Amino acid sequence: MANQRAPGWYSDPGTPGRWRWWDGRTWTEHATGASPPDDGAPPDGAAAALEDGGDLGLGDATLGDATLWGPAAGGAAYGAAPTATGPIGTGPIGTGPIGTGPIGTGPTPGQVPGGAAVRDNAPAGAPGRRSGARRAREGGPNVFARRWAVLVAVVALVVIILVVVLRGHPPALYWQGEPFGDGSTVLGAGQQSMQAFAKADEGVVSSESRCYFSLPTTAAHDVAPYLRCGPVLLPWSSPSGPWLTYKLSASRPTSSGVELAVALAPSPASTVALYPGEVLRRPDGVASPQGDAGLAVPAVPRQPAGWAAGLSNPPADLRPAPAADLIGDWGQSYRLVAFGELDLIRSSLDPGALRVAYDPPGSAWSTGAGSTGSGHSGLPLAKLLLPPKGQVFVAAELAVSPGEDAGAVPVGAVAAGAGAGSDQAGMEVLAGTETAVLPAAGTSRSADVTIVASVPAGAQPVLVISDKGLEQRVTLWTGALGAGPSVLARAGTDEPLSATGSLPGVTVRLSDASLVWFAGSDGGTVPAQPDEAYLQVLATATPLGSSFLPASDFTLELPGGEVAQAQALPDADREAIAVGFLVPASFSVGTVVVSSGGRSFSVPVHFQ
Repeated sequence: MANQRAPGWYSDPGTPGRWRWWDGRTWTEHATGASPPDDGAPPDGAAAALEDGGDLGLGDATLGDATLWGPAAGGAAYGAAPTATGPIGTGPIGTGPIGTGPIGTGPTPGQVPGGAAVRDNAPAGAPGRRSGARRAREGGPNVFARRWAVLVAVVALVVIILVVVLRGHPPALYWQGEPFGDGSTVLGAGQQSMQAFAKADEGVVSSESRCYFSLPTTAAHDVAPYLRCGPVLLPWSSPSGPWLTYKLSASRPTSSGVELAVALAPSPASTVALYPGEVLRRPDGVASPQGDAGLAVPAVPRQPAGWAAGLSNPPADLRPAPAADLIGDWGQSYRLVAFGELDLIRSSLDPGALRVAYDPPGSAWSTGAGSTGSGHSGLPLAKLLLPPKGQVFVAAELAVSPGEDAGAVPVGAVAAGAGAGSDQAGMEVLAGTETAVLPAAGTSRSADVTIVASVPAGAQPVLVISDKGLEQRVTLWTGALGAGPSVLARAGTDEPLSATGSLPGVTVRLSDASLVWFAGSDGGTVPAQPDEAYLQVLATATPLGSSFLPASDFTLELPGGEVAQAQALPDADREAIAVGFLVPASFSVGTVVVSSGGRSFSVPVHFQ
């Protein structure tokens, strides 16, 4: 059975340039102009015919790539129903559903069964409209290009959105690869400390001053183990370094990562500059101020050059001294406990020191009553003692203990500046060509003494203790003792004795043996060399007036059989016998022998 076209508007085969309605069986009288109706609706009479004709056999099947053909050139005359002898599938078009036989067994698109090629919209025979598949193939390259253009545009839009989002939301912050959620709390604690620290140290902050996490680059995720807080300028700050540093640590793990903790005080206690390329970030996105945010280094009162004093308590930032730093002396001994350089001292450690400070113009702090500066009224009292610009403070904490004093010091054997009968030594700090002399009040007998002096920055200050013509030195930049009598730096040089012996007409009791530099009750007998010492022995005789034991009755037997002879030592204020033996400062073991009238007794002595 012949396969027929479906109803519709087709190019009129009899009149080129016109369109005529095909009702599925034959051409009708309905025709139009140069183009079919826009909506493709059938003419009025044809609509009724379609309803009467029922299903044309297309059903739900599609033609796929099969092309509907018009009559071959020279084929069916106008009005004849065009047919195709090669069936699509096994069912004719228009008489039953397509799909009962395989598509593709009939003629190829664009050919009649006899093989003659025809064009769409051919003027002869049945209508020759192009199929959907053919139209897709003819427009394929253009559709493909349009689809690729749309795809490229979508990708570009996604990239732009990602760039904008990432630029507005920097990478998340981590602590050694672990997230932390308390960033704002940590920054807030650091900022409170920054404000309090700046106020206590007469510093200034800006309204823009805040704390920030530090990262090495803009792309980094892991924060540094410290916060940067600022800008802050302290009286000793440089405008190029306005940042305080607070150490960070992980206090404990949490279900979402770690919890951070910030130190209570900055370390170091001075402001610093950022590292090259260092990036500061906050979770709230607030950017760090540029430079010092317009701050200026504050003007504050300062101590005069060469200032020195004794403090009521040692500052907190001194470093421990070597344990062997013992400076023995006549009136008292000093052990260097701690020392170091300081940028400031709290005025509470020497309330009277502000009275000699000078107050620069523009200062926001007062030196109080008796100020040598301008003394701005109504201003708060300065909280700090600061050295002159270009100088630093050097401080030393000294533990004081009894010295080799064997009695009252004679009037002619006292240190310069000390009164008669005083056991005070003279102290001064040497730094290059400058000398800061400590007042006597700073060297009184007490459990400990802390001295401080202003010296040029970069100097190597030395503490000098002078007494009875002997100068002893200790550096206050390394804590090392200078050259001096070895025995004075030695501990454990006294051994109490309790030995009694009977000699003809007298009973002798030995009460003490000690290794000393200053021998005798006046301390005026000293060895000739710093590596020597006197073994000083004290004795009493009963009855006191019945006999006098000369120094020649005392000898010292040394290891190896050597014997040393004693010499008499002054003992003006004691009713005792004092003798001394010149020995090496390293002496440790010997035997003291007392002989008289052919009789003798001996007492061993031992030092660590």
